[in-house]
Amino acid sequence: MKTYTKIYIGKGKIVANLDIIKVSFNLAAITELTHEFKGEQYLSFEVAKMKEPDQFKNTHTVYVNKLVEEETSTVAEPLAPSKKSLKTKKTSTPALKPDPTDEIPF
Repeated sequence: MKTYTKIYIGKGKIVANLDIIKVSFNLAAITELTHEFKGEQYLSFEVAKMKEPDQFKNTHTVYVNKLVEEETSTVAEPLAPSKKSLKTKKTSTPALKPDPTDEIPF
């Protein structure tokens, strides 16, 4: 199954009194995320406003959406549930998401 994974590559903040967001990137980290189109290298990224500013007053986060192939489980489930499994409560663990605050402070 293919899903998109966010790879956080930088942060930014609003420039005082202007409608501009200044963003800083680690150039070495983003070179491997580029793609080629008609012989030229491009980087496609998304800028999103954070719910609240971080400790460095960054208000926006920058990430690349990367299409990733996930492994699918081929384990067969039992045909009939046992009495023990009927009495137990099913719990699910939430999927871990990358923390956008674990970025380089720029």
